[in-house]
Amino acid sequence: MNFIQNIIHKTLRIGILATDSEALQLKKISITMVPVIIAPVGFIWSLIYFFLGYSIPATIPMAYTIASVITVYIFSKTKNITFIHMAQMTLILILPFMLMWSLGGFYQSSYIFIWAFFAPVTALIHDKGAKSLYWLYAFIVLIIISAIIDSWLLEHIHIELSPVAIEVFFILNISVALSGIYFLIRYFIDENDKNADELLHNNISYLDSYKESIDNNLIVTRTDIYGTITFANSNFYKLTGYSQEEVIGKAHSIVRHPDSEDALFQNLWGTILSKKTWHGTVKNRKKDGSSYWVDTTVSPILNQHNEIVEFIAIRHDITKLILHQDELKNLLYTDTLTGLKNRNALLKDIKKSQIELSCIIINIDHFSHINNLYGEAFGNKVLVKFSDFLYENILKDADARLYRLSGDEFIITSTITNQESICKHARELLLNCEESKIVIDEQQISLSTTIGVSLQENHNLISTANMAIVAARNEAKSIMLYTQDLSLSNEYENNLKWIKEIKDAISDDRITMFYQPIVDNNDLTHKKYETLIRLIDKQGHIITPFYFLEIAKKAKLYKQLTKIVIKKSFEAFKDNDYEFSINITIDDILDKEITDYIVTTLQKYNISDRVIFEIVESESIENFDDVENFIIMIKKFGCRISIDDFGTGYSNFEHLMRLQADYIKIDGSIIKEITTDKRSALITSVIVAFAKEMNIKTIGEFVETKEINDKLIDLGVDKSQGYYFDEPQAELKYYDKKNP
Repeated sequence: MNFIQNIIHKTLRIGILATDSEALQLKKISITMVPVIIAPVGFIWSLIYFFLGYSIPATIPMAYTIASVITVYIFSKTKNITFIHMAQMTLILILPFMLMWSLGGFYQSSYIFIWAFFAPVTALIHDKGAKSLYWLYAFIVLIIISAIIDSWLLEHIHIELSPVAIEVFFILNISVALSGIYFLIRYFIDENDKNADELLHNNISYLDSYKESIDNNLIVTRTDIYGTITFANSNFYKLTGYSQEEVIGKAHSIVRHPDSEDALFQNLWGTILSKKTWHGTVKNRKKDGSSYWVDTTVSPILNQHNEIVEFIAIRHDITKLILHQDELKNLLYTDTLTGLKNRNALLKDIKKSQIELSCIIINIDHFSHINNLYGEAFGNKVLVKFSDFLYENILKDADARLYRLSGDEFIITSTITNQESICKHARELLLNCEESKIVIDEQQISLSTTIGVSLQENHNLISTANMAIVAARNEAKSIMLYTQDLSLSNEYENNLKWIKEIKDAISDDRITMFYQPIVDNNDLTHKKYETLIRLIDKQGHIITPFYFLEIAKKAKLYKQLTKIVIKKSFEAFKDNDYEFSINITIDDILDKEITDYIVTTLQKYNISDRVIFEIVESESIENFDDVENFIIMIKKFGCRISIDDFGTGYSNFEHLMRLQADYIKIDGSIIKEITTDKRSALITSVIVAFAKEMNIKTIGEFVETKEINDKLIDLGVDKSQGYYFDEPQAELKYYDKKNP
């Protein structure tokens, strides 16, 4: 008996593939079961009819048996369910009626057509849609046809069966056929129940796994519609220090930090009460009063009537990241020698200022002589003393701010914008400096300075004050106020020259792409390049974008250059397997014409998985929603995002999570000093630690020596780029890190 059961089981599963879904397996079994049930019965009935001398009726069930064996064999080879489905359904629908007709119709063999009912039953199991009804309609049509031709069959076909034989045949056919239909349906129901049980068990297992994963890694709470906590997982209690008794039934404000602004929570509640999900960063307070930060997502839970019944909040502890952020912020904006704010802080403060400022740049004359005569350590002490002197001189101006701009250069910004007042202050500062003596290690040092003053617009303050210093030295003066006369005529002449040069270069196809390799520090080879725009002038000289890009923006030629960069970059990489990055600005991202061009290009070339868009000037982002939408859009194509000049601005660090960066490129001003300046090395190590926490790859640019690259590898920087490996080239070439 077991032997027969094994044969039946194997036959039923003869067309099943390992990749078939449970539903498809059941469909294949339901079709295969028809010949498994009917073919043996057909073979036996064929023998009975042959024995009784009815050769024509005997051939019909025998034909079905043979055809079934053939279709099952073909099915075992092809696994094509459509073929066996159509073959078996057609055979089982038509042949029983043909057998009934060959025996004289309803009068002597009406019991036979019951076998044809297998067709609509099997069709219903196979396909619950409208198509299964077609087989039922066909079955009914054949019954109607049989009724129409029944009198003709009775008159022309003479097969005499005894009343006893008819009764026996009736009982056997009806009982066997209905039993077959019963077992077919029963098997289908049992398999469905088994699959449903397995699916339920799997779903429960998955849910248990998800819950365990969430409990182990995330902080979860649920509240009612009024914000009262109804559930908190173990991570919440571990992090906050509260017990379940202290939390359940209390408002979520139990962990609110006093520093958190009301506007944040007003936005949160406004979002979730409108049945939307809110996401943001929140500073909270533990039971012991200490602070922690969480990346938080709050979602409303709706019932079947689309009514809010509760809220669920899922959080990720990002306290380490925030601490790294604060540490990096301090390093980025503080001069380690003097303790003053540095150039990065100056640029940030000027950008944030809502009012016009004035500035005074103080440059120590011939400071290199002091370093050469007394040594660098002595020179550093002089700089510290001089910074103290400057700080004492600005105390009377409450709105003045002092910064160390570079080695021997300091800058004072002020809200005083009256020309007479600021120039008077600059002259007093110069006079005090000339009269003051600095004593270092019993050595008395006299310093002379050159001062540049600017009252220009905030974004031009530094550059114009520097121009004033240059003009002062050219005219052998100690102090100079910047005026338009210092640069206006030269600027106009230069702009007109470059506008014509850019237009001619676009027209003559002299805007070209250069490629600089980015080397993987954990691999011996690289397959990544940065594409860089160059202009070839009429004499064949290679012009970098430093000389023409800003002018192109003013002359409204920049958009054309962006499209050329995108097109030529894709053309260069379409037939190889290198990854490549393209620089784009925030203005590019916010320009619909450019973003549409990017999408069209991605669709045309189909190499999106190798494309990296490198966002420059990311600190200037104001509308994060539009930028996020762009990033989401291109990531759907498989593109990745890199953030350029990371480490020079605080805003790009603060919002890095929202930019969904895959790479961050550490600013070259940090990398160039990494072997000589401990501060640069420390900043880099903090950035690398932060990036690893965020699962972001780091790239060091301006790598000009082996010593710099070795230092980057020691600090864990993933990739390097710079002249140590190769300068930008007009042609792509394979690079082996063993032979830079």
